[in-house]
Amino acid sequence: MNEVIDELRDQIDQCDDQIMKALDRRLEIVKQVAKYKEEHQLPIRQPKRMTELTDRLIKQYSNDNLSPVLIKKLYQLIMDYAIELEQK
Repeated sequence: MNEVIDELRDQIDQCDDQIMKALDRRLEIVKQVAKYKEEHQLPIRQPKRMTELTDRLIKQYSNDNLSPVLIKKLYQLIMDYAIELEQK
């Protein structure tokens, strides 16, 4: 039984690694967006973009595992952090 749980946990660890790598890449791109916004005097917060993003993700990915509530909360956290980065 331990072999089964160990294998499943290894799979979870691999997923977590992929999530962290993707998030790191996303935040690197956010820094580029921040630079562009600063150079072109654009506002950091763009509520329309945030709504469009979460709506698209919910439409595309919500299922029994990924509820719209989870997607919205997760991306609110990610976007709040991205805004912090943009303000630095």
